[in-house]
Amino acid sequence: MRLKDALQNYYDYSGKASDIIRQLGLGAIAIIWIFRTGNQDSLAIPAQLFLPLKLIVIGLAFDLLQYAVGAFLWSAFHRHKEKSGIAEEQAFDAPKEINWPAIFFFYSKVALILGAYWLMLRYLSAAISAGI
Repeated sequence: MRLKDALQNYYDYSGKASDIIRQLGLGAIAIIWIFRTGNQDSLAIPAQLFLPLKLIVIGLAFDLLQYAVGAFLWSAFHRHKEKSGIAEEQAFDAPKEINWPAIFFFYSKVALILGAYWLMLRYLSAAISAGI
């Protein structure tokens, strides 16, 4: 195995994880919507589902930020190298720190969505036990 193969594996798995986390986040919002109470004039979400909903929204925002911040940093780095006279096909090193913000958002969004699901499962377990 070559180092670039290991990096490609990381890209493949993190990309797929991002897709799944995004789907889980949107699915969780739908699940919370099912448990709303009230009538058409006044809808309410059970208080126990507020925190999971907040975590999901933050997780989805971090999903966007992972890609937006990464795109911005790589665009700025590209522009910096372009202005410094680097030729299109010339090899150069990039600082490893350039990926740290995107990596932070990636792992944070995974933790946020999984945390939200944990809280939702606790709510659903209690609701089922109470015989909704």
